[in-house]
Amino acid sequence: MTRQKKEEVIRELKDLFEREEVVIFTDFKGMDVNSMSDLKSKIRQSGGIFKVAKKTLIEKALGQEKPEGLDPLNMEGQIALAFGFEDAVSTAKAVYDTQKETDKPSIIAGLMGRVVLSAEDIRQLALLPTREELLAKVVGSINAPISGFVNVLHANLKGIVYVLNAIKEQKS
Repeated sequence: MTRQKKEEVIRELKDLFEREEVVIFTDFKGMDVNSMSDLKSKIRQSGGIFKVAKKTLIEKALGQEKPEGLDPLNMEGQIALAFGFEDAVSTAKAVYDTQKETDKPSIIAGLMGRVVLSAEDIRQLALLPTREELLAKVVGSINAPISGFVNVLHANLKGIVYVLNAIKEQKS
């Protein structure tokens, strides 16, 4: 890789680190092409990017602002980064679900803002409901009392119709 290409990768990684909501460091060694493609598309659907990079370039991209406890140079295996920009939970779910299905990639660590996350923290994050699931629950809880009120009104109207039909039957 030429020096110019390395500098370009470092600039791109710096930009991604600045915009991220979450970054998941994974070891993708041993992952087959189909699994990698599936994971990339899941992460893309969640509004993220899956990027393979050399450890030294990741280290340089993090620069002086590298959080304490995060050392890409000493991470095991071949490193790929899952960047989540819109919904940290969806990105974590995509990586975690793929790991559950195929045993790859191995989750090494994560970064949320400047807070370092362990593999267990990422797993816990993946188990949280996504933004869409939370919104659906909120809408459902707002809708439930209204639906109940409509059902009560409907039952009262039915009762009136039955009474009127009974009076009609008596008079005929």
